[in-house]
Amino acid sequence: MQIDLLVRSSMGMVRIRFQTVVIACIAAASGGATTSIVQAGPPLESELRAALSHLPQREAVVGACVVDLTAGRTIFELGADQPLMPASTMKLFSISASLAELGPQFQFQTILGFDGTNLVVVGDGDPGFGDEKIHHRHGESPNATFERWIDALQQAGVTAIRGDLIYDESIFDEQRIHSTWERGDLDNWYAAPVSGLNINDNCLDIRVTPARSRGSSMLVSMTPENHLARIINTAVAGGRGEPALNHAFDSMEYKISGHCPRAWTFGPVSFPDPGLLFADSLHTALARRGITVAGKIRQARVRQADGSLPQTIRIIAKHATPLTDCLTRAGKDSQNLFAECLLKRAGYAWAKRQGLSDPRGSWTNGGHAVAGLLGRLHVSADGLNVADGSGLSRSNHCTARQLCGLLAASYSQPFGPTLHDSLAVAGIDGSLKKRLKNSDGRIHAKTGTMHGIRTLAGYVDGDNAPRFAFAVMFNGYKGGAGPYKEIQDRFCRILENECETQAVGGSRTLTAVPGR
Repeated sequence: MQIDLLVRSSMGMVRIRFQTVVIACIAAASGGATTSIVQAGPPLESELRAALSHLPQREAVVGACVVDLTAGRTIFELGADQPLMPASTMKLFSISASLAELGPQFQFQTILGFDGTNLVVVGDGDPGFGDEKIHHRHGESPNATFERWIDALQQAGVTAIRGDLIYDESIFDEQRIHSTWERGDLDNWYAAPVSGLNINDNCLDIRVTPARSRGSSMLVSMTPENHLARIINTAVAGGRGEPALNHAFDSMEYKISGHCPRAWTFGPVSFPDPGLLFADSLHTALARRGITVAGKIRQARVRQADGSLPQTIRIIAKHATPLTDCLTRAGKDSQNLFAECLLKRAGYAWAKRQGLSDPRGSWTNGGHAVAGLLGRLHVSADGLNVADGSGLSRSNHCTARQLCGLLAASYSQPFGPTLHDSLAVAGIDGSLKKRLKNSDGRIHAKTGTMHGIRTLAGYVDGDNAPRFAFAVMFNGYKGGAGPYKEIQDRFCRILENECETQAVGGSRTLTAVPGR
């Protein structure tokens, strides 16, 4: 039996739903003149367990955990200690580790300066440099930083660079692509190489435009502008169909073919050498503004082992990207490059804090930063394997208890509110924009989806603060993820309804008197 009760509160009309009813009848000795009926809903734990019962497939493995943040205790667990592949909920570890190691006020600093006659660029692992969404959020184009740098050079009286253009990406190690990423992913934007110098998400946006005469070659442009990419264009204007772009992940050659009746922009395609792309794009921007470089573009280490710059460096300009901008791209938008840079940058800070002679940001050191954070939060790391920062690797493993415990323990830390705010809000933005609508902004969570994997972890808010931390993980199913997404949504609705119930009095009991 199901009862829906509408209650008016300061939040408006709130529906309290009772899935089953227990009836207790207490008759008075006089014959029952004042008989009352008490109807009580089942425990929250039973509702959550029911939501995860009868999975669509026997092969599916579930791990789930819920912590009541007001009571400070786990109120639900099912397969909570089974290590599972987290997909993009792995980003919660990267986000938390970067906040713990760097602090919410941290800013990435990319430096432009001179070392003698050489122009040098020193990277800080910033994934947001040239990122279209971040720059547009600040009301500027992705080229704005290069333009400001060139303005600063011209104001300093620089009309030509007599030496080389040197770029330094040594804050990170030289492993740009994780060894466990699937080869078929590597040409895609979500598997772009990771570098200490990044630009435009380490991808090219290639656009073809039909020439005026039918059957003639297409005009090709790209962002960022550079002279590295070799475009082989056999596409012709007119005809039917769409143009095609072919590219091997480790090549700078991009082949465009087919017919194109109208202007066409291909989806972002990865570039194999981000640091070189950054330097060549800067070189191109300098030339466009009339500043020539006499020497060559070359990679060299400028930053010293302790992280400082040599005294010979004369700084001309800096570009700062707030950590919070990068957290939003990783948490709400699930942008993989950002998560990888967050983990590696946390790894650099961890290695430096450990006093290593040559600290570098790496996936290994990032994993140490995560383990260290879990230790400080008193969250067990048993069964955890941190392969990468984004969850793209199927070698990542964690438990639902670890995800939930991380979220629960982190919220009491100084960086907790920033972690909470970096997550997608159900029905409003990011990867949850089309899910769990009409949730009144209560659900802040990170999604995770790969073939055979569907995960969700985050917070369900009460009136003034998060009430629950939760994680629901599915692995091993066949076919589409739709049924498992629906189960996760139902799970969240139960927690959301519990928060609404508490908002109107904290009781799950309805008392009625017959005959009135």
